[in-house]
Amino acid sequence: MKSILLKLNQILLLLIISVVAQAQTERLHISEGYVKTKDSVRLYYNIVGAGNDTLMVVHGGPYNSNYLLSDIKPLAAHHTLLLYDQRSAGYSTVVKDTASLNASKYIEDIETVRKHFNIEKVNLLGHSKGGLLAGNYAAKYPNRVKSMILVNPSPLTNSWKSSYKSNMDSITNLVYKQNEKKYYNSPIDSTKSCWDYYALEARYYYPTQVHARRMWGDVCNSIQANMLNPYIGYMGTTIKKINIIPELAKVKASVLVLAGDQDYKPFGAFEEWKESFPNSAIVRFRGSGHFPHVDDPDLFFAAVEQFLTGKFPDSTIYKSKGAGVILPNDDDGTPYQKARAAVIRIENELVDLLNKGDWKGAASLYSPDAIIYAPSLPPVVGHQAITSFWHTVSIRGMSTIELQLMDLEVSENLLVARGKYVMRDKEKEYIDIGKFVALYRKEEGKWLLHTDMFNSSLETRSPISIPDYLQLDEK
Repeated sequence: MKSILLKLNQILLLLIISVVAQAQTERLHISEGYVKTKDSVRLYYNIVGAGNDTLMVVHGGPYNSNYLLSDIKPLAAHHTLLLYDQRSAGYSTVVKDTASLNASKYIEDIETVRKHFNIEKVNLLGHSKGGLLAGNYAAKYPNRVKSMILVNPSPLTNSWKSSYKSNMDSITNLVYKQNEKKYYNSPIDSTKSCWDYYALEARYYYPTQVHARRMWGDVCNSIQANMLNPYIGYMGTTIKKINIIPELAKVKASVLVLAGDQDYKPFGAFEEWKESFPNSAIVRFRGSGHFPHVDDPDLFFAAVEQFLTGKFPDSTIYKSKGAGVILPNDDDGTPYQKARAAVIRIENELVDLLNKGDWKGAASLYSPDAIIYAPSLPPVVGHQAITSFWHTVSIRGMSTIELQLMDLEVSENLLVARGKYVMRDKEKEYIDIGKFVALYRKEEGKWLLHTDMFNSSLETRSPISIPDYLQLDEK
């Protein structure tokens, strides 16, 4: 019966999305292609959004741009994101000649991409080793950089390496080593083995293994020959030999350093980056690890959006809470921006009502015939059942809920929203982390939640989905 319901739910979702697709649909602009370098390497690129300014994203590694795209996609609502896979990464050309994997080649690739798209001065966002690569580019081409965002950048010098720490426990590390051996021995299902391997490696970068479940980025969305390249880390060894600190003092561009203080790298390494530029600021993400955009999206997107207006973030960013950042002109912006702003306000109101315990008020944001499809539960239909459902969820342990809108598609009277959710108990500990698809229907000029589907990303069952008859009486 459960499998039949799941199939019916999937068919319903496909039918609704098909209706949206047939109408005039507004969605983020997406395009892809290749840029050819002087030494005939094809660099894969992905463009998302159609904002007036372009933000070139330089991924860390040795990975690819797909581990970043899904989690920073909300920026594409206001900006054009230009992501590219570095040589021998992602869907770019597989390179095994170490002469072509020198750091200088990677630095020139950024310049090649900039020239290809006729960007006079580029806004750069570099994460981890991509931050170090972006810094090297700024040191060589300071007049080509308009602004730079460095997210947990790799240290400028090797002196910090002795202070690295691991968040992995001994058992996780043992399984990780076993999965590593399996993956690098070319299994039949290399993508699945890649997931198994990197799902454990991700724990190294987060404060706890539960934090890692908030990440949507897929490092394995890549040509597997690139992921398994024995020279995958060669660029990292060559770039560490370059001392760019004297050159960074000459960079006039505004630089924003965003860093989690629970990273495996010491926070002092990030402060060194800030101090090396004459026009810079740093935002400390307390309790966040190597991916502050995943751990604390409220602070991250508020800081980035404010910085991209041409000013350094002020104290207001720490008060930013909600499903997404709404800019002053969004209500008069593109159809996508207007719809996005409307959905964010509804989701913020839903969160506010649920966190206050106003279950009836929360149900009023749904259409009269609305349906909730929750994990391992039968459909919840109508206002009365939805009121009872959210009350039951609170009894199961949910004290607060957070929603983050990631993307949407909208036609005249139907809207598909996709995002993340987090549920916490009274001690502010995670009890569930997952993703949702919400279908909105416009009735009498007002958007109402019509179909609400969500699913846990936890490795164990969410307490929300465990039937009462499987729960022990604490008495």
